[in-house]
Amino acid sequence: MESNKITYPWPIITEEIEEAVVQQLHTTLGTYDRSGITKEFEDKFKEIHKSKFALVTSSGTAALHSAFYALDLGPGDEVICTDYTFFATAMPLFQLGVVPVLADCDPNGGLAATEIDRLITKKTKAVVLTHMWGNPCEMDAILDRCQKYNLRLVEDCSHAHGATYKGQHVGTFGDIGIWSLQSQKIIAAGEAGILVTNDRTCYDKAQLLGHFNKRALKEMDPSSPLYQYAITGTGLKYRPAALGLAIANKQLDYLEQWINAKNRNAERVQSIIGEVDGIKFLKGAGDFSRSAYYAFTFTIDPKIAPFSREELVSCMHSFGFKDIDIPNSTSCLHRYPIFQKPISPVYSYQNDICIRGDYPNSKFISDHLVKISVPIDDHKGSKGRFFVDSFETIWKKAKEKLCTLIQKN
Repeated sequence: MESNKITYPWPIITEEIEEAVVQQLHTTLGTYDRSGITKEFEDKFKEIHKSKFALVTSSGTAALHSAFYALDLGPGDEVICTDYTFFATAMPLFQLGVVPVLADCDPNGGLAATEIDRLITKKTKAVVLTHMWGNPCEMDAILDRCQKYNLRLVEDCSHAHGATYKGQHVGTFGDIGIWSLQSQKIIAAGEAGILVTNDRTCYDKAQLLGHFNKRALKEMDPSSPLYQYAITGTGLKYRPAALGLAIANKQLDYLEQWINAKNRNAERVQSIIGEVDGIKFLKGAGDFSRSAYYAFTFTIDPKIAPFSREELVSCMHSFGFKDIDIPNSTSCLHRYPIFQKPISPVYSYQNDICIRGDYPNSKFISDHLVKISVPIDDHKGSKGRFFVDSFETIWKKAKEKLCTLIQKN
């Protein structure tokens, strides 16, 4: 790691992971059914999450598509979706002709439960939320609304591997939970995803969408009316590559250790930043939730803070600390054309409106958020310890420089 360019490499490839990949390389590059590395990874994942069924996919987006399809969502149905998220959370809905109805987030970036009350209509069938940056949403309040209005719930946990709410893993509160296993995620298979559910019908339907023939024939309920489609499926293939699963499978062994280290490192980063006027740290729901810290995030209010986020990030970069940035890929969904004028390959949107509000919290977070990588190790001599030590040194330099410039002006 160069002293003049401080970054935290990810994913970290250990000798154990390399050995697992080589072993898989000499076994098979792919599985058609639920055997080998697919079975091993799914079994381990569903055991951690205490779920009956797990299904690997080719991406987190594919897992979301499978989840929405499994819930029988179709043309003209409405799904309440948080406005502040990566757009993949909602995009598969357009493939089904569903209307994503955008909801504002709470001040910490999670879906605001009260928005469900505001946006519910006769067409509303489900809610999809994202545990943004690894911070659990207010699940009790959201579940109360879903029960009240008889809505299905999908949890997008792509940032939240290992996060918990009141001791329970996120992704297990709703009907279906999904995770991305993309290369930047906490569990990183390169390109892959996974979903879990306790609903047998959802599991079978999700398989029909992307796991036809051998897997569907063996795994689907033969007494189900859907079983007649097991050989062909419904036209898509969402199987992941075996080599990526070999990596993710080995990483799962370290998940608890990593999340604990991430929480310790995040606490240290927060203490280094300290109390600065206009800076607000984003947190999970209450003291009873544990964040996965996909990133350490905070907002800078330029009307109150002594510097803007752009000034801070630029200054930190100039001192060589590169793992602090403005996450432009995660933004307000209502700003994208597809949510302003929706299109779909299966449905002609007419008077279907995705944008039904002003989204003040979503806008503020999107326009003022800064994120910092959070290491998975913090022992003496580790890359993580060096990373946080370097952050402390450079933060002090940057803060002093920015405050000095402001005083001069």
